[in-house]
Amino acid sequence: MTGLSIDTVDIAILGGGAAGALVARHLLALRDLRVALVEPRGVAGRGAAYSTARPEHLLNVNAARMSAFQDVPDDFLAFLAARRGVAPADLAGVFAQRRDYGAYLEDRVAAVVDQAALDLRTTSAVELQANGRGYAIGLADGGMLTARTVVLALGNLPAALPVPVRDAGPDAVVEAWDYEAIAAIDPADDVAIVGAGLSMVDTLLTLLANGHRGGIVAMSRHGLMPLSHAPGTQPQPGGVEALLPLGVRARMRLLRQWAAGAQAEGGRWQDALERLRPHVQTLWQAWSAGEQRRFLRHAVRLWDTHRHRIAPEVGDRIAAMRADGRFRLHAGRLEAIGSTSDGRLRIDWHPRGDTRGAQMTVDRIVNATGTEKRVDRAGGSLLPALLAQGLARPGPHGIGLDTSPAGQVLGADGAPVAGLWTLGALRTGTLWESVAMPELRGQAARLAEAALAGLEASH
Repeated sequence: MTGLSIDTVDIAILGGGAAGALVARHLLALRDLRVALVEPRGVAGRGAAYSTARPEHLLNVNAARMSAFQDVPDDFLAFLAARRGVAPADLAGVFAQRRDYGAYLEDRVAAVVDQAALDLRTTSAVELQANGRGYAIGLADGGMLTARTVVLALGNLPAALPVPVRDAGPDAVVEAWDYEAIAAIDPADDVAIVGAGLSMVDTLLTLLANGHRGGIVAMSRHGLMPLSHAPGTQPQPGGVEALLPLGVRARMRLLRQWAAGAQAEGGRWQDALERLRPHVQTLWQAWSAGEQRRFLRHAVRLWDTHRHRIAPEVGDRIAAMRADGRFRLHAGRLEAIGSTSDGRLRIDWHPRGDTRGAQMTVDRIVNATGTEKRVDRAGGSLLPALLAQGLARPGPHGIGLDTSPAGQVLGADGAPVAGLWTLGALRTGTLWESVAMPELRGQAARLAEAALAGLEASH
């Protein structure tokens, strides 16, 4: 590796979104360390999700449950109340704007960083090699870091469209995470959104806020989109021990019974899902590899739409758009995308349950396919290089990276790799539930302690 500069730190954190920034905060609170945070946005804490400036982009969890710290459960609520000049109790059930949450994370990290030695690098890591003393990290700006310990906090990996786009200009496809590009779409354009998850919801809300007049259609294989939270959801009492020995079908059957029971008692089906919330990792790991595969093949999409819900007011807006025909949701398989003679885009697709193919013509396509869970399909150079060197191996079912219970990366031989750690999305295969704030805040705190212990033991 060659570069413009070489600096040595104790710990390098690759990725400065919520997960990476919280690890940095915990590390610097524990000990006086030289820590580098490599984040292309140049701001600690916001990442892709919380970098949006759009007021219509809301959190998918109410403010009372979004503290970044397990030991201060009302921390975000207190921040938001002070920001708005109201009592915290008035905001407990509010689904806050994501830009407010980004400001919160930035503020809480800055509280420690301003008093510590954090080297914030506005770039990304493109190469990582073990060098006997730790790791050499090549940066996209030509610089280089050496670190005794590395934390991979890369966040969600972006997924590509399932088919290539033929003979179209560079602006034909817009990524759902490119909030400015979405906002710049001509309100008269006909837009097709590929994918029907949370990224699709963001896109739809921005188009709506901009007074979009053209047609909007979303397409996914199953035609399922996130369902809404119910106001005042109350988890049902009781544990989940009855679910542990059950396979996919039996668990789903019992869940439906719980949901029906909640509704019969005047509650909502969401109450039954919230009962599971603290136990999802345990339930996932109780399954054999075969049962996990069965879930991924047959039930994951249904689970995602019920588990990863949207704010009630967002659900109401989308329902109104569907009712008046401004938005349509199709189930089907995308087969080809090409250009037309008049410069538009033609989509060939196969409607679900139909023997015949279909076509539609639009002006713009938004890639809202969400996240790429399979690490062997990851773009960029960093993760493919780690796999090629044997410094990491794919996690269960090829999802994320394989890790120890503490988050230490396992090499190709299955042994923990000294000084290499990860958290968040890259642990999904092992933990399944690994990207929401309750999981991230716990992982970040525990990883900081474990990584520091490993660093001290290596002296």
